[in-house]
Amino acid sequence: MQQIKQTIASFVKGGDTNDKDLLDRVVHPQYQNIQDGFFKDQGIYVFSKAEYLDLVDRKTFGGSPRTIQYESLKQTGNIAIAKVILESAYLKFYSTIVTVFEKDRWMVISNIPVVETKQNAEY
Repeated sequence: MQQIKQTIASFVKGGDTNDKDLLDRVVHPQYQNIQDGFFKDQGIYVFSKAEYLDLVDRKTFGGSPRTIQYESLKQTGNIAIAKVILESAYLKFYSTIVTVFEKDRWMVISNIPVVETKQNAEY
Protein backbone atom coordinates (compact mmCIF):
# COMPACT_ATOMS: atom_id res chain seq x y z
CA MET A 1 0.00 0.00 0.00
CA GLN A 2 2.91 2.36 0.64
CA GLN A 3 3.94 2.27 -3.05
CA ILE A 4 0.36 3.12 -4.06
CA LYS A 5 0.26 6.05 -1.64
CA GLN A 6 3.63 7.25 -2.94
CA THR A 7 2.32 7.17 -6.52
CA ILE A 8 -0.76 9.15 -5.49
CA ALA A 9 1.41 11.63 -3.55
CA SER A 10 3.63 12.11 -6.63
CA PHE A 11 0.53 12.59 -8.79
CA VAL A 12 -0.81 15.26 -6.43
CA LYS A 13 2.60 16.95 -6.09
CA GLY A 14 2.99 17.02 -9.89
CA GLY A 15 -0.28 18.93 -10.17
CA ASP A 16 0.44 21.17 -7.22
CA THR A 17 3.81 22.23 -8.64
CA ASN A 18 2.82 22.12 -12.35
CA ASP A 19 5.54 19.48 -12.85
CA LYS A 20 4.62 17.96 -16.20
CA ASP A 21 7.65 15.61 -16.16
CA LEU A 22 6.75 14.15 -12.76
CA LEU A 23 3.16 13.63 -13.90
CA ASP A 24 4.33 12.00 -17.12
CA ARG A 25 6.22 9.41 -15.03
CA VAL A 26 3.32 8.50 -12.71
CA VAL A 27 0.37 8.76 -15.11
CA HIS A 28 -0.54 5.71 -17.23
CA PRO A 29 -0.58 6.19 -21.04
CA GLN A 30 -4.35 5.41 -21.06
CA TYR A 31 -5.09 7.92 -18.26
CA GLN A 32 -8.43 9.71 -18.13
CA ASN A 33 -9.52 12.60 -15.95
CA ILE A 34 -13.32 12.61 -15.73
CA GLN A 35 -15.03 15.52 -14.03
CA ASP A 36 -18.42 17.13 -13.68
CA GLY A 37 -17.86 20.74 -14.67
CA PHE A 38 -14.88 22.73 -15.85
CA PHE A 39 -14.58 25.79 -13.62
CA LYS A 40 -17.77 27.76 -14.40
CA ASP A 41 -18.81 25.52 -17.32
CA GLN A 42 -21.25 22.70 -16.64
CA GLY A 43 -21.20 19.19 -18.09
CA ILE A 44 -19.02 16.12 -18.06
CA TYR A 45 -15.43 16.67 -19.19
CA VAL A 46 -13.04 13.84 -20.06
CA PHE A 47 -9.35 14.59 -20.54
CA SER A 48 -6.75 12.20 -21.92
CA LYS A 49 -3.23 12.06 -20.52
CA ALA A 50 -1.95 14.46 -23.19
CA GLU A 51 -4.80 16.91 -22.58
CA TYR A 52 -4.35 16.71 -18.81
CA LEU A 53 -0.59 17.27 -18.99
CA ASP A 54 -1.19 20.24 -21.30
CA LEU A 55 -3.70 21.78 -18.85
CA VAL A 56 -1.16 21.38 -16.03
CA ASP A 57 1.69 22.71 -18.18
CA ARG A 58 -0.36 25.80 -19.13
CA LYS A 59 -1.28 26.22 -15.44
CA THR A 60 -5.00 25.88 -16.12
CA PHE A 61 -4.88 23.05 -13.56
CA GLY A 62 -2.66 22.93 -10.52
CA GLY A 63 -0.22 25.33 -8.97
CA SER A 64 -1.52 25.32 -5.40
CA PRO A 65 -0.35 22.94 -2.66
CA ARG A 66 -2.96 20.46 -1.42
CA THR A 67 -3.25 18.18 1.56
CA ILE A 68 -4.20 14.53 1.05
CA GLN A 69 -6.72 12.84 3.33
CA TYR A 70 -7.51 9.19 2.60
CA GLU A 71 -11.11 8.14 3.08
CA SER A 72 -10.35 4.65 1.74
CA LEU A 73 -7.75 2.69 -0.20
CA LYS A 74 -8.45 -0.80 -1.47
CA GLN A 75 -6.20 -2.99 -3.59
CA THR A 76 -7.48 -5.96 -5.54
CA GLY A 77 -4.71 -7.61 -7.51
CA ASN A 78 -3.09 -5.07 -9.83
CA ILE A 79 -5.74 -2.38 -9.33
CA ALA A 80 -6.12 -0.06 -6.36
CA ILE A 81 -8.87 2.48 -5.79
CA ALA A 82 -8.39 5.42 -3.45
CA LYS A 83 -11.03 7.84 -2.28
CA VAL A 84 -9.27 10.98 -1.15
CA ILE A 85 -9.98 14.55 -0.19
CA LEU A 86 -7.43 16.97 -1.64
CA GLU A 87 -7.61 20.46 -0.23
CA SER A 88 -5.85 23.70 -1.18
CA ALA A 89 -6.48 27.23 -0.04
CA TYR A 90 -8.95 27.67 -2.91
CA LEU A 91 -10.42 24.28 -3.84
CA LYS A 92 -11.49 21.02 -2.26
CA PHE A 93 -11.42 17.88 -4.40
CA TYR A 94 -13.35 14.73 -3.53
CA SER A 95 -11.44 12.37 -5.82
CA THR A 96 -11.57 8.74 -6.77
CA ILE A 97 -8.08 7.86 -7.98
CA VAL A 98 -7.53 4.53 -9.69
CA THR A 99 -4.01 3.15 -9.89
CA VAL A 100 -2.74 0.08 -11.74
CA PHE A 101 0.39 -2.01 -11.29
CA GLU A 102 2.04 -2.46 -14.67
CA LYS A 103 5.66 -2.74 -15.81
CA ASP A 104 6.85 -3.16 -12.19
CA ARG A 105 5.32 0.08 -10.88
CA TRP A 106 2.08 1.72 -9.83
CA MET A 107 0.61 4.37 -12.13
CA VAL A 108 -2.50 6.55 -11.97
CA ILE A 109 -4.90 5.50 -14.72
CA SER A 110 -7.94 7.52 -13.71
CA ASN A 111 -8.91 10.48 -11.60
CA ILE A 112 -12.55 11.38 -11.01
CA PRO A 113 -12.68 14.60 -9.01
CA VAL A 114 -15.70 16.44 -7.70
CA VAL A 115 -14.46 19.98 -7.23
CA GLU A 116 -15.78 22.36 -4.60
CA THR A 117 -14.74 26.01 -4.81
CA LYS A 118 -14.01 27.69 -1.49
CA GLN A 119 -15.46 31.13 -0.80
CA ASN A 120 -12.09 32.88 -1.10
CA ALA A 121 -11.37 31.40 -4.55
CA GLU A 122 -11.19 33.70 -7.56
CA TYR A 123 -12.59 31.70 -10.48
